[in-house]
Amino acid sequence: MTAKNIEWALETDVVVVGAGGAGLVSAINAHDQGARVVILEKMKTVGGITVLAGGGVKAAWDLDQAIAYLTKTQGGRVGERLIEVFARGLVELPAYLRELAKVNDAEVVVREGSHGGIYPFPGATTIYSVTVKDIPGFTGYPWAHTGKNLNGQRLFKVFLDNVEQRQIPIHTQSPVTSLITDGEGAVIGVWADLAGQRQAIRANKAVILASGGFEFNEKLKKEYFEATPVYAMGNPGNTGDGILMAQKVGAALWHMWHYHGSYGFKFGDYETAFRIAPGGARNPDRPIAWIVVDKEAKRFMNELHPAVQDTAARPLGLYDADIPDYPRIPAYLIFDENGRKLGRIANPLTSHPDHQYVWSEDNSAEVARGWIKKYSTVEELAQGQGWDTLVLQATLQRWNQGVEAKTDPDFKRPPGTLLPISEAPYYVVPVWPLLTNTQGGPEHDERQRVLDPYGEPIPRLYSVGELGSFFGHLYLLGGNLSEVVISGRIAGTDAAQLQDWR
Repeated sequence: MTAKNIEWALETDVVVVGAGGAGLVSAINAHDQGARVVILEKMKTVGGITVLAGGGVKAAWDLDQAIAYLTKTQGGRVGERLIEVFARGLVELPAYLRELAKVNDAEVVVREGSHGGIYPFPGATTIYSVTVKDIPGFTGYPWAHTGKNLNGQRLFKVFLDNVEQRQIPIHTQSPVTSLITDGEGAVIGVWADLAGQRQAIRANKAVILASGGFEFNEKLKKEYFEATPVYAMGNPGNTGDGILMAQKVGAALWHMWHYHGSYGFKFGDYETAFRIAPGGARNPDRPIAWIVVDKEAKRFMNELHPAVQDTAARPLGLYDADIPDYPRIPAYLIFDENGRKLGRIANPLTSHPDHQYVWSEDNSAEVARGWIKKYSTVEELAQGQGWDTLVLQATLQRWNQGVEAKTDPDFKRPPGTLLPISEAPYYVVPVWPLLTNTQGGPEHDERQRVLDPYGEPIPRLYSVGELGSFFGHLYLLGGNLSEVVISGRIAGTDAAQLQDWR
């Protein structure tokens, strides 16, 4: 079907696909450059995974140092020009965010204790975080379950209030199903389900894909992740729609293996997974109650990686060809009675309307549900799990000796995090590779233009945010929120300046 034969139900300059943070920032910037904008969101509610974030947005003091740090964390997987543009965006971000925050008198502050990058690379000292601390009268969105932390929700409210102030229309429950191209491959619109009908929407300038990742697309996860299964939390709308649509019009993909996640819990009566309680960067002085062992009751990892919610899932993905199987999927989290009382081991976060759960502070409710197994002795624990008792005893003995010596000789877990496991009863719960969000998707250039396999831009198509993220090796904690702002500013501005394709 040619463009001349399409009956357009709606016409605008820029179509934004997805009403998460990156989509809203894209729409704001396209509007401010004079473009008409329509936002299409397939879910009933807006927010994507932005509303579930911890809310610390990474920024940088110095451009050159930020370039140096990002160059190392990207591991040679991203070009110099992209790194420079992203680093500049980190430097400019706080001022831009404070300008947006004027819409509702939000307070944007430097996050306490956020100075420095996670890894000891050159330039690490220039990295810090800002957060939206307070918005008068705002107590959170009812569809987003983030416990006591509303920082991500506050950040999203700043974006949403700016969209509403500009009267940019958002159509919810309006999934985009495919892109419309002209005879030369330029993207000139989308097919979407509006009011229950398949309709064509014309984009006179461009389409910006902001539809998130593929956390809840099992086929894509099995295709691109070596470990399986990898369970997801967060927004059930992230099923890789933008990836598939971009592929169909010739997009190259990158970073499809890379995901942001830790290890966590998955139970049959909940669709979403629950991540472990420690989030963000490792606190070397915060005691953590547990150790993690494999299917033979042997410890195999530092349970508190420097970036727990980014790299801690990776050790679980080992495949042992001599078994042959994944000896760490599932792995098992073990703690004792003192550990149970120390605090909740899980931190459920989700925007799934039917699968929100509040974990008990002392883990007793989860023991009662049968999620956490309880045993009176170490011997009973070994027998109940089908483990060799001597192996489990040796694992716990070595652990407790290390705790007493204030050292972890095997995996270098910080001394301040060590707690003994010696007070009966004992507890065990399976843990799985857990996926907070994916980083892979359509490859883009420094202008956020989607590229084909030969590195050429697909005309009038952009991707932003989690969809084809900048991060391709090590994640910058809080960096996806930074990318929401940086990529949205770039794509919205660039798209609005294109000539009308007619």
